[in-house]
Amino acid sequence: MALQKTLSLLLLSLLTLLGLRLGLGLVQPSYGQATYQRFLRQHVDSTWPGGNNWYCNKMMKSWRMTRPRCKQFHTFINEDIGTIKNICNTTNIQCRNGRMNCHAAVVRVTDCRLTTRSKQNCKYQGKSRSRRVGVACKGNPMLPVMLDT
Repeated sequence: MALQKTLSLLLLSLLTLLGLRLGLGLVQPSYGQATYQRFLRQHVDSTWPGGNNWYCNKMMKSWRMTRPRCKQFHTFINEDIGTIKNICNTTNIQCRNGRMNCHAAVVRVTDCRLTTRSKQNCKYQGKSRSRRVGVACKGNPMLPVMLDT
């Protein structure tokens, strides 16, 4: 009976390890999930095709990027999440920090640049366009965790 229990546990352990190695989804790793969620909160707005000054002023304020002080520059990616995740499937490139976990693609973005800063009011100029962006990816499956460009 003890031998049967030991063999059952060994088989279960082997299947679990095999599932992790092959990415079969038997065990869902959480590595990178928190930073992926933070990346989405900070940079992804798939509800809007692109922005202008009004968009940047509204988004920077509502996403709390004007407190305690005005953020100088920020990029919103205006693509659906599937398109953004697929960036991680492109060829690895070197990140600005020297690591090799970055990937690049051309996507729709809105760049918001601070133009006026007063005591309680930040004003931004928005420029919407398609351009190449780099993202750092981590995890299994690979997920974008940081905007690199």
